[in-house]
Amino acid sequence: MRPLRNSCEVAVIGGGLAGLAAACHMARLGRLVTLFESSYMFGGLVATVDEVHGLPLPGKFSGQDLAIHLLEDARKAAVQIIEAGIETIETGAVLRITDGEGHVHKPEVIIIASGASLKKLGVPGEEEFTGRGVSRCATCDGGFFRGQDVAVTGSGDAAVEEALVLAKICKRVIMVCRGPLKAKRDYIEKIASRDNVTFIWDSEITEILGENGVEGLRLRNVKTGESTDIDCAGLFPFIGVTPNTGFLPASMLEASGHIKTGEGLTTSHPRIFAAGAVRAGYGGNIVQAMAEGVGAAEAAFRQLTVDQLTV
Repeated sequence: MRPLRNSCEVAVIGGGLAGLAAACHMARLGRLVTLFESSYMFGGLVATVDEVHGLPLPGKFSGQDLAIHLLEDARKAAVQIIEAGIETIETGAVLRITDGEGHVHKPEVIIIASGASLKKLGVPGEEEFTGRGVSRCATCDGGFFRGQDVAVTGSGDAAVEEALVLAKICKRVIMVCRGPLKAKRDYIEKIASRDNVTFIWDSEITEILGENGVEGLRLRNVKTGESTDIDCAGLFPFIGVTPNTGFLPASMLEASGHIKTGEGLTTSHPRIFAAGAVRAGYGGNIVQAMAEGVGAAEAAFRQLTVDQLTV
């Protein structure tokens, strides 16, 4: 009798857009795929986006809509989904993954699409008030601040998108920015047209104030050093992201913590591939994330085929 194939023939780490696209494509190529995702929220950071831009498709989609669609496709394609993170990867002749539950898997190839996490401010009050006024999802939590003043800190696309969502339901949105806005031109035009959005420039948050919840912020002007306090009921920090690569050996990473990749989304190990926000050189575009997921699956499939022909 023919022996059973490895049920974790291909491991995909991360249930964001890149990971879901990779898992779906690899499964449709006939491989046995296991997808690992540590968060209940599939789709990664895009799942919190109110309206996804840049897709060559008619109609409007939220990030959550897109993530649910890709997750359903993965399940239909018989992708095995394990809701656990990854503790370690051993990159010897035999690849070994230890998941967050302590289970060991021995995939033949690995696609790392673990994405990135929003950076923390690292100021007093941030941990204490997370879930009690500090949020990183306007779509999820904006309704709790209806008719109130809230603050958003950051100057990129994500910060402006959050402010636009909040401006529809909050009395006032205060944007705290260290420097000029770096968002897309159409985002900047939209935020500039909102009468209830105000800006505090050249400033950073040094402390989140309150007792049982957020009541205000202490700011420092980065040019003058002057300290001021402002009142608000909530804070939405979007000051950048950091790659989710804590489970990987340092030899695979750039100084920034991103995975070093070469031609065909290859890493320093011939049977490990990377796609999306976790890798150095990723452009930050949603379409690119999904395209890289498919590309990594194609490259991993070719490697598997070569390996099995030489056995």
